[in-house]
Amino acid sequence: MHPYRPRSINFHGVRSHDGWHVKLYTISFDGSAVDWSRFDPAVSTALAALPSPAITTGRPGLAFVIAHHGRTVDYLVLGWWDNENELPLRVFVREPDAADWRPAQGSESVCVWDLEVIWAERIAYVDTVLGPTASAEEYLHRHGGWPDDKIG
Repeated sequence: MHPYRPRSINFHGVRSHDGWHVKLYTISFDGSAVDWSRFDPAVSTALAALPSPAITTGRPGLAFVIAHHGRTVDYLVLGWWDNENELPLRVFVREPDAADWRPAQGSESVCVWDLEVIWAERIAYVDTVLGPTASAEEYLHRHGGWPDDKIG
């Protein structure tokens, strides 16, 4: 086992997709900038997994993606808010030498660093969408205080 150390987390704005508003994050195990082009195929696959329509009773059309450059593999995590207060998750994995991404298998899942982003998203959702003023716009502006960084 490797001892825990914080990882670099950055917020990269909001992307629109088929009626959804998707917040974008990166995590890097070594602090290097995450190369979005390496994650683009997984992002496309993940966004295609979002339910349609984006907005329904109980589904506000809000989601987030975490592009995680890990120590041993790359992960892409997709989470979206549904059934009023539930967070379905999808995880995609790419081995270091693999060209293609695949759905997580067996015990592959989110990790302690992904949970940091997921926890911040939970707080933002409870405070804004489930709060007394119910503001999806306010939710999109909350991102755990991590630095804004342009994609590139």
